[in-house]
Order: sequence, then structure tokens, then C-alpha cells
Amino acid sequence: MATFSLEYTSIEELYGYNVLVTEFDNQSEQRRLKTASPVRGFVCTSDVLTLAQMQEHTAFFAARSGALDTFSFVSPFDAVTYTVRFVPDTFRVSYSAGVFNVAWEFKVIV
Repeated sequence: MATFSLEYTSIEELYGYNVLVTEFDNQSEQRRLKTASPVRGFVCTSDVLTLAQMQEHTAFFAARSGALDTFSFVSPFDAVTYTVRFVPDTFRVSYSAGVFNVAWEFKVIV
């Protein structure tokens, strides 16, 4: 399994639960957990990249076939190595003022 070791400048940890909400005709609702484990993920950004660095990020994404393949990622929040995959349609590349910016989201696979 590949390990994500590319440069990033900011990271945000996502943390939540899969809650199933059933709404009834009388406007009441019932809630229950779909899974006991929390849903975790990360939103990452790499700012001020050169063309070569942007191409490295894009190549890593392409080598995983986007959201198809899993890989390892070490969280800076707790130094734990997680098995993750890209969240579909979240890998973005932009260009402004002569530099590239890449942003993406990982989902932790339990």
C-alpha cells in the first residue's frame, strides 16, 4: 500500500457520525446510528506549488485511480497512520499569481 508523503500547507480534521434520520407524517423523527464508529477524514491544501510539485500531487491521485484505491496517511493531529482514500470529486487544482494550489479530501477507511 502506498503512503501519502507529499507536502501540504494546511489540514483540517473532519469528525462525525453516520446518523440515519427517519421523518414521519406527524412531523416527528427517529434517529439512529448507522455505524458505531465515527466517520473521520481530512481536508488538505498545498499552496504555492511549482509546476513539478503540482504534477507530483496529480500523479499520486491518478495512481490511486481517484477514489478507487486506498493508501496510508499519518495524521499530524495524533501521529496515527490511517488507511484512507480520496473522497470522490474533491481533488482540485488551481493556478493564481504564478503558483499552483492543490486541495483534496481523504476519508478514513475502517
